Parts: sequence; structure tokens; C-alpha cells
Amino acid sequence: MRFAQPALALALSLVFAAPSLAQGDPAAAEAFISRRTEAVRAILRRPANDARAEALTAQLGNLLDYEELSRRALRDHWDVLEDAQRGEFVSILRQLVERSYQQNLESTLSFRITVDGAERQGSAVLVRTVARSTRNRRLEPVSIDYQVKAAGDEWRVFDIVTDGVSLVRNYRSQFNRIIDREGWDGLMTRMRTRLAG
Repeated sequence: MRFAQPALALALSLVFAAPSLAQGDPAAAEAFISRRTEAVRAILRRPANDARAEALTAQLGNLLDYEELSRRALRDHWDVLEDAQRGEFVSILRQLVERSYQQNLESTLSFRITVDGAERQGSAVLVRTVARSTRNRRLEPVSIDYQVKAAGDEWRVFDIVTDGVSLVRNYRSQFNRIIDREGWDGLMTRMRTRLAG
């Protein structure tokens, strides 16, 4: 069972939360994405060891607004869940997403990522970026759009759209399909098994 987009697309989707003085400002959102992407790439250039793994985990801990991502991915079921069910779901989804990023981040070092504009979308800001291979210039560029919003004094990313495919909508489709066939317990069993694997 897959709970994520293809490895390269997921690996290229580098987004990180950080304080910003100009919440909701597209220019500030662009600067935020650019700054955080470079910070992570600097960590990835270090030799692989426990210290680097811990630094990546710390950055990825601020990667997404996991509760908002979970709420949107389970839009059709979220309101009927109990708090304990929501908590377990968010926890497991967070671990699965973090694992996927850590397993695939290395591949992003062969890509140059540039910010390609930003626009306000209601209370959120959409930041567009483009990833181009530096090793194989014939590869088509990959578009990666980040939906970010203000959360207190921080930016938080709640969706990533890679080449037109939304992470939230992709998860929602998969989760709904499993819940329709196997119920909530079936989804959680699959996710726990995936995490243990």
C-alpha cells in the first residue's frame, strides 16, 4: 500500500516552517521557502551520521502542519472521529511522511530549486517553485507548489502540489477508498503495518 506520491516528487517537496514577520505576504512567503530549502540542503551536504539524521528530523518536525494536513486529507471523516482517533492518525501519518522524506531527500541534491512566484489565495499563500536537474538537462523541470498559511508567528505548510498532483487530495483519495472498503479500523491497521515495516 502506498501513502505518498512517487519518491522523487515527494523528495523534491521540501517545505519547512519558520517564523516570519510578514504573515500572509507573498514576498515573505517566497523568502521563507527559499531560505528553508537552502538550510535543509546544507544539512544534506554533510556526511551521513547520527548528528545529520537528528538535524534532519528536527527540520522535518517543523515541515508541515500535520494536523491541518490530516484534517484536510480526512475531510469526509474528520468530524466523526474521536480525539484519540485523530491523535493517533496524525501521529502515524507524521511518522510515515517523515520517513519518506528522510529516505528520499538525497536525490534532491542533483536538482536546482528556484522560487517562481507567489500569490495570495484567500487566507493562504501559494508559493511556486521549479526543480531542474543539474545532471541531466533533458529531464523536464518539476513544478512544486506550496500552500502556506500563518499560524501564530510561524508559517505552516498544509499542502504540496507536485506537477499538478496535490498531496492532500492524493491522500484523501487513498484514505477514502480504504475506509469505504475496510472501515476506519482497516485504514489504521494498514497504516500501523506500514509504519512497522
